[in-house]
Amino acid sequence: MPDELTLYGSCVVAPCRPVIIFLKEHGIPFKYIEVNILENEHLTPEFLEKNPKHTVPLLGHREQYISEGPAILSYLYGEFKIPRPTGGGQTHQLLSWAAEQLHWDIGFSYVYPQIYSELSLPDQEENDRMIEKGIAKVCNNLDILEKEYLQNQEWLLGSERTIADTTVACIIVVLELVLFDFKMWPKVTGWLDRVKQTPHWEETLKFHDDVV
Repeated sequence: MPDELTLYGSCVVAPCRPVIIFLKEHGIPFKYIEVNILENEHLTPEFLEKNPKHTVPLLGHREQYISEGPAILSYLYGEFKIPRPTGGGQTHQLLSWAAEQLHWDIGFSYVYPQIYSELSLPDQEENDRMIEKGIAKVCNNLDILEKEYLQNQEWLLGSERTIADTTVACIIVVLELVLFDFKMWPKVTGWLDRVKQTPHWEETLKFHDDVV
């Protein structure tokens, strides 16, 4: 594997997007390879050899492969000697929460079962019950952002935008795919609008915007 960074991702997998935005924002050259998870390309022998977890995003660099968004971002901070945001522990906590619980609650428990047959339950009644439970999880997570993180500040960790804002926002906007109404969470709405104005957001989320 050459020194060139290779990012394996999928346009339908939200946690891939903050990694792409981070690479572009810091001017780090990389090669992007689209993995069509709806066609099970992440389960091919070739991909499983690189990542037995069969997940994206996956970063290849210097004879190694790093999986999971937070781990990839941590690697990039260290490899390219990029100053880490203040409140490092809280940043990592938010990144992990977004990539794992938040993405599961919003994506797999609520949005994806409504729009992707490959990610829905075969029994329609069971699928509907999962979606109904999913909306409660979605509302709870939005309450956390509204009341605990954005009550008295513009960004999740204070007065400046960090990679935590980008990462969490990339998951939150998945709700737009089902025309979710954010009116009960005005601070989240305002924060999301601010994140959408940041560099490389529009070009990275073009597929998402086209679907919406």
